[in-house]
Amino acid sequence: MTERPCTPAELQAVVLSRELQDGELGAAGASAAIPMAAMMLARLIHAPDLQIAGEMFVNPRPKQLWNSMLDDRALGACEAAETFLELFGHSHRGLDFFFHNGMQVDAYGNINLHHIGGTIDKPKMRGPGAANISYAATSRRFYICTGNHSSRTFVPRVDFITSPGYLDGPDSFRAAGLTGGPRLCVTPLAVMDFHPDTLRMRLKSVHPWSSPEEVAANTGFDLLTEDEVVTTALPSDRELSLLRETVDPKGLLRE
Repeated sequence: MTERPCTPAELQAVVLSRELQDGELGAAGASAAIPMAAMMLARLIHAPDLQIAGEMFVNPRPKQLWNSMLDDRALGACEAAETFLELFGHSHRGLDFFFHNGMQVDAYGNINLHHIGGTIDKPKMRGPGAANISYAATSRRFYICTGNHSSRTFVPRVDFITSPGYLDGPDSFRAAGLTGGPRLCVTPLAVMDFHPDTLRMRLKSVHPWSSPEEVAANTGFDLLTEDEVVTTALPSDRELSLLRETVDPKGLLRE
């Protein structure tokens, strides 16, 4: 096992931060420590005018990272307070990006947060549900960020589509009138993107402590792969220093 110069959560935050552009408007769900870290880091390095909308606030500037974007301590350091009505207003005008997690994720980036097994009325396990994240479907792109990478999470077909990815592929995606869709799926083991023709999930890079074989063994469907799978670029000294000293001084992402 390769020694880890950073934690998986830290690398996930750095990978996502590199995706965000100056002047964009984005949002994340309630439990979003990694996405929040990514947005804060992007502001510090290359996107000072990145705009962050939330379920309670606009443009928070917390002095440390919190587990939830609904934490009142983050609300106390922001430009404005807002409700879901304002957040849906942002969505109507157009979010540039959104961050997602999921109980289940399938090969086309469809996300399940409702139930696993059984039916919606009599599930074997009930999840948190949509939690008003339907506005995410109107964003120009979204990112899937999971706290684990296992065949229980990455399944051939989700039991329920809470938030659509590419549905069953290009035809169904177009027929549904959807736009945007998932850009990347970032896990503790790897980074995946989606093939531009088939819209199926594809292995983009493997983190230094993992391997294509480990990723495949922990994915419940066949990942598309290139002839040569690259290694995910580690955080630079500056990225890691800012992440640990300014964004996350309490070490939430190192727990």
